[in-house]
Amino acid sequence: MSTDFYRVYESAGNKAGGLVNLYCLAHVRRHFVRAGDANPEQLRYWTEKWLDRFRVLYRAHDELTAAWHGSTAPARGQETAAAERLEKAYRAWDAAIGVIDAERKKQAQAPGLQEPAKKALATLDREWDGITAHRDYPMVSIDNNIAERAIRGPVVTRKNAGGSHNGNTAGNAARVFTVTATAKMAGLNTLTYLTAYLDECGRNGGKPLTGKALERFLPWTASREDLRTWAQPPPSG
Repeated sequence: MSTDFYRVYESAGNKAGGLVNLYCLAHVRRHFVRAGDANPEQLRYWTEKWLDRFRVLYRAHDELTAAWHGSTAPARGQETAAAERLEKAYRAWDAAIGVIDAERKKQAQAPGLQEPAKKALATLDREWDGITAHRDYPMVSIDNNIAERAIRGPVVTRKNAGGSHNGNTAGNAARVFTVTATAKMAGLNTLTYLTAYLDECGRNGGKPLTGKALERFLPWTASREDLRTWAQPPPSG
């Protein structure tokens, strides 16, 4: 389960059988960036060095992921090469995480370290097991940026609207976001698509469409002409 450090996720991973917490490296990295922003005069170089270490770990994980995929179904005659690549990738991962491990322990004992840096190191220490666990699951991204970007629209909308105050509004929101996400996955412009659908509802006496009229707006049964039209941005003005 790849997540940030929200306590509910941590608790689920600790209590539920079969769940393993994989913590997002981007969230850890953010704490080090914020430490540098809090005291740039004294921590800028410190932050840059840590970002370099994380960058190396990212590259090591990317190669480990690629090598793991290559080893699951290697081309005929390439089994040995694929296994060697995977072994090399694991060594690179171990080296990158080893540097970070040694440095975090060393700096934790160093006197005079600025408070923002201490907090960043404490976060890394607290979430360490969830970072190192990525070694055993190379098929999972080392951060959850893709998932977070995918839900950014609903999350921002929920915050702007003050959240859902009962089950009915939460259910309605889920239906709306399902429709807009489906439209996006089909390559449609959400505003153009929804405008076309709502205009048709207006012509239907202000009632939801059903039957063939509704099927026209399902991306998997819509005509090519409609899909091309709905993929365009709405007219300006």
